[in-house]
Amino acid sequence: MDIRERLMGLPHRKKMLVLLLLSLLLLSIFITADRFYVDAAVNTDPATDHTDNQLYIERAQTILDGNLLYRDVDTRTPPLINYLLVPPVAAGGTALAFEIYFSMFIVLTTLSLYHYLSRVDDQKAFYGALAFLLLPSTLVIPSFARQDEAIVVLFFMLPLLAMTVSRRRWLYSAGAALGVWIKMHSVFLIPPFLIRERRNMLRHVAVMAIVSLAATLPFLILAYDEFMWHLRFYLLGQGEKTLQGISLWRILDSQGVAVPKTGLIIIMGILFLAVYIMAYRRSLGVWKTVALTLLIYFVVYPKIHYEYYLVLFGLLSPYVIENRLMTAGLFGISLLSGATLLIEQRYLDWGTTAAHDGLFIALAAICMLAIDVILVVLFRYIAGHETWLDREPLV
Repeated sequence: MDIRERLMGLPHRKKMLVLLLLSLLLLSIFITADRFYVDAAVNTDPATDHTDNQLYIERAQTILDGNLLYRDVDTRTPPLINYLLVPPVAAGGTALAFEIYFSMFIVLTTLSLYHYLSRVDDQKAFYGALAFLLLPSTLVIPSFARQDEAIVVLFFMLPLLAMTVSRRRWLYSAGAALGVWIKMHSVFLIPPFLIRERRNMLRHVAVMAIVSLAATLPFLILAYDEFMWHLRFYLLGQGEKTLQGISLWRILDSQGVAVPKTGLIIIMGILFLAVYIMAYRRSLGVWKTVALTLLIYFVVYPKIHYEYYLVLFGLLSPYVIENRLMTAGLFGISLLSGATLLIEQRYLDWGTTAAHDGLFIALAAICMLAIDVILVVLFRYIAGHETWLDREPLV
């Protein structure tokens, strides 16, 4: 009996323990490497340090001081994520505090993927959770990058995962609405769900409205102008002079080839509508529809950041685990987006130059083209194939 057969023969609780110990080991290695080597010997130029920890500290400290987000501190994120950042700031706001805290959410996401999806297929759920954990981005984002998407991915996945164990659909609508006010990625969860639950649509819209009102009412009353500016900035990119992130559009923009952001958003909206019509006519599952629209978002949206891919990986790692080529594509995206991020940090954001900067920018464009090709291949595969999660009537 080989190690794979022994592993698959373990009971659920022991598989959970294996994932827990492996995730703790790998994340500890990355945190240790960052604390003792990367920050000390590699990441020594403040101009190319893209961790957002100082912003996290300013906003969380505002909460700790009893002041109000948006009104008393520049806030360009939804409100709830800032409250979730209070614990590491209260613990000192050090790099180590952030890395341990963010890593905790990666562990929880990994365990949740297996625990909930094992109700559908224990083996595929385990391998899907393992694939998510082993992706380079999964290990880098909470450690070297120290980005809050390590928190976001858990709250994005929980409504989908809850559908495997509960028929109480209001949990999904409440969780999706809550996720929107943590980070806007959770908005992708809402239309596919309402399409499938159209008979009870008004009930679910009411739940979402109540949750949204509870999350935003203090800011609508006390900081209306600043809060609405945040929404325009977040959804439409208003207030930015240039594109940000690592999309192909950003790279073209940096070289003087401007692609109108509004035009891209309109195209994206049309493509979303086409997917939703297809979902309605063909009765597509929620998981499939969310995946298709999220893939369109990563190809078309002009303001993509490296850490956003973690949400896509959380969704697709278990979903495509039956197909080795598609799973390999996720690893390819992780590596290529990481390479693009390094080039973007060095040559696009801070005006730093080198003898061969044009070569590296061209390399970044090639990486992004390759990522877009993989995303389109994933789209075609998901649109044309029934996966193990589609076969289970989750909704």
